[in-house]
Amino acid sequence: MIIGIYQSRSVHMSKVAGKIPGMAKLPSATRRMSRLLDNPAIRVREWYEPIARHWLGEQLRRIGEIRLTVDGTKIGFGHQLLIVAIAYRKRAIPIAWTWVKSSRGHSSSHKPRGLLAYVRKLMSKGVGVFLVGDCEFGSIGILRQMDAWEWFYALRQESDTHVWPDEQMDWKDFGHFVHEPGESIWLGKGYLTEKEIYPVHLLAHWKVGEKEPWLLICLIAH
Repeated sequence: MIIGIYQSRSVHMSKVAGKIPGMAKLPSATRRMSRLLDNPAIRVREWYEPIARHWLGEQLRRIGEIRLTVDGTKIGFGHQLLIVAIAYRKRAIPIAWTWVKSSRGHSSSHKPRGLLAYVRKLMSKGVGVFLVGDCEFGSIGILRQMDAWEWFYALRQESDTHVWPDEQMDWKDFGHFVHEPGESIWLGKGYLTEKEIYPVHLLAHWKVGEKEPWLLICLIAH
């Protein structure tokens, strides 16, 4: 199965099965993998946990902090993969992941928050954690939890997310502040969403060569 995933560059059963060597026909190979994944005796998180703890410990030992990336990727129709990984030499090493059913490509904050809470249990207490990722992990509930844990973060937001940079300005779409590649503006301390009015730091940056800007909410100091 690992060979099939690597060679097919996919997690779809039929595509993976098509790359597995052997005489079995595609439907038979696909059913065989499905039975393997449905086997309750295979306890993925329990077996993987010692590896995840070791990698987190090694990064802490080498650089004195933990650097995490988080991402939510739509896989097929109505399913999404949420993953937390260690950032190491421009690579993402998986630590924990979960599947969610989501027809629009975005899930509620419940599962992302639970995933981060699990990863936190794998670390020593009081370590410095720096986390970057996409808007899937940028809900107010998750931000409030990371602030309570004293984690540093930089998380992307949608361009139509309402922000309030200062008292002299009305609520604006986050994408309002940059208009073309090469522009970058540090808005400093502001607030996120009219409903929650949650304090964050705001950065709008449009790198040359990118199709759209990076609109980031950050925690830069406790």
